[in-house]
Amino acid sequence: MRSSPRFVFLVNAAAGTGRAPGKLDTLLAGLPAIAARSRIVRSASPAELDGLLRLSDDEVPVAVGGDGSFNALVTLLDRRGELGRTVGLVPFGTGNATAHTLGLRSAEVALAALERGDSTAIDIMRTAIPAAPIAVVSCSTGFESNFLRRYGALRYRSKQYAGLSALATSARKHVRGVTLTVDGTEWVHAKELLYNVGVYNIPHYAFGKVMWRGMARDDGLALAAAVSSPLWYWNLMARGVSAPIERNTSEQRLPGVRTIRWHTAELDSPLRLQIDGETIEAYQAQLTVASRAVTVIRA
Repeated sequence: MRSSPRFVFLVNAAAGTGRAPGKLDTLLAGLPAIAARSRIVRSASPAELDGLLRLSDDEVPVAVGGDGSFNALVTLLDRRGELGRTVGLVPFGTGNATAHTLGLRSAEVALAALERGDSTAIDIMRTAIPAAPIAVVSCSTGFESNFLRRYGALRYRSKQYAGLSALATSARKHVRGVTLTVDGTEWVHAKELLYNVGVYNIPHYAFGKVMWRGMARDDGLALAAAVSSPLWYWNLMARGVSAPIERNTSEQRLPGVRTIRWHTAELDSPLRLQIDGETIEAYQAQLTVASRAVTVIRA
């Protein structure tokens, strides 16, 4: 990337419960060197972003928002055949898992990283779902999809209220009928009663928590996890576990949590799935890891 690139900040007007545009304006006001070679594109949906965004060869698109905003940018560039571009991320979302994996723990850190221009390549998970063809962080069902469906419906009223309400309605629910096949072998069976089943592409999860210790972001493998109960799910959230190193080697580092690394997977559920923090209208996903598919500026 050139030493003084131009930036196009793609502001998700809904990120950070709608405060992202104002927060970015305030930060750029204190960084005239970056502001002078930047422009801002504001949109409220991926479809609107598609209609507004046109990039010149020397511009770096920067997602301003959370994991969903970053996913929308990567998906758009992929569809246009422009995924070879270097991209950036300024974290104004709720969970910001991708940002934490890149060392971008705050918007201020992210803007300083843009100025330096150091980058890294990360994997993505490609799906066969037309409306959600890429997952950067996760695809899951059970507690996470139940929680996010409720949270998404209420988060613009109040994040605290939305979180408490979603937790109250989702915390004790289990799911039966989920199957997960990894690299051609059925690993989760429909008869199992489980709390959450998901596939994960990066070591961090929401709020900077490292869920999968030692997991690389660029090794061409993702991780699958099946969790049996709320007790072990919250144990996992609190402690994390070491990720398996070898492909197709199932491990159980916590009594109610089993994990495996994979390259291709198929997840089927009686519940709607979530991808990167957004509940989608799909109950089945075929996924393949695309190694080092995105180049992104890091801390």
